[in-house]
Amino acid sequence: MNLVQGLILKAKKLAVGIQDEDLSAPPFVSISDCHGCGTPCVDEDHPHYPSYLKINPDKPLLYSVKPYTRHVLISTGQEDWPAHIDDDKNSLAYHLSRAIDVGQRKLRDSGRNPARILLTNSSRKAESWEGPGWQVIVLPDHIVVNNVTPEQCPDFFDAFLAQEVGQSSLRATLSSGSEDDSSKCAGEDRAAGEVVIVGAGARARAGADAGVGISVGAGLQQRSIHAGKTTFVAHGWLPKAAVMLCSHKKRDKRCGVTAPILRRELTRVLRSKDLLGDGEGDVELWMVSHIGGHKFAGNVIVHRSEGMAVWYGRVEPCHSQAIVEATIERGEVIRDLYRGSMDGSFQQTIKTAW
Repeated sequence: MNLVQGLILKAKKLAVGIQDEDLSAPPFVSISDCHGCGTPCVDEDHPHYPSYLKINPDKPLLYSVKPYTRHVLISTGQEDWPAHIDDDKNSLAYHLSRAIDVGQRKLRDSGRNPARILLTNSSRKAESWEGPGWQVIVLPDHIVVNNVTPEQCPDFFDAFLAQEVGQSSLRATLSSGSEDDSSKCAGEDRAAGEVVIVGAGARARAGADAGVGISVGAGLQQRSIHAGKTTFVAHGWLPKAAVMLCSHKKRDKRCGVTAPILRRELTRVLRSKDLLGDGEGDVELWMVSHIGGHKFAGNVIVHRSEGMAVWYGRVEPCHSQAIVEATIERGEVIRDLYRGSMDGSFQQTIKTAW
């Protein structure tokens, strides 16, 4: 990297609030290390995107993703949505986005600095249950919550989004959560004022002995979580990874056209390794709504169960094998495609390729 390029990257980091160590933190590999094709791929035997798509081949990918702390995904069972889904009053996204705005404003008014929360619709089909609401997944906390209604969105923010990742949930208490008592009122068997950690991997609780708390993201079957007037039922979500492809065609046709082509190739690779599914140790593959940067299509987010979430741009079908083997299986980041990541993605010890 020459001096000018270094200064440009430093300016971009300052503009989006990225720290100096973030660039060196990911365990980078290159596409050539993964035996993948360059961009654009010229191999006639590989699937290709239509030539009429105006995908930017030159603009730098690095730092094209603003830092964020949580990713909230709504299961809709759809692969495309209205152009501006947050403006659709019939969607949960409309009500939840407003609850997030109000909740974060209250946090700022109280002197706290709320982190950025990404809200996305997904094609994931909710498990069968009886109820009027939507299924919502919170990452990196690895929580699945069923039957969330528009009226419950402010309570949902308080229960799951108001605190930092790994910190105690605001006004949330958990029941013992066994099969026999999961229908009890939340907190019925707990000491008054007890707050239980709901962040991924956390094991502590306020007002009780250290190490006795319940981790929602580690082996949890079901827990009742109370906030405001609502008792939510939270389940642990523990696949090996989730791969998210932006397919929001009504917002921009580039992702709408590239995502189905890319999905076919990713599906082929995952099936060849017996990884595709929705159970523990499997990989889920979702279409998602607008995540930004349509000019970089195909846009892909890979979220691993350990909490690492990386964004790739200008992904072509021929990169599928490298993404599965390097990122999903080994936890390595493909430098040539890298756009950025969720905060804290590389705080753990992840095998490096250097």
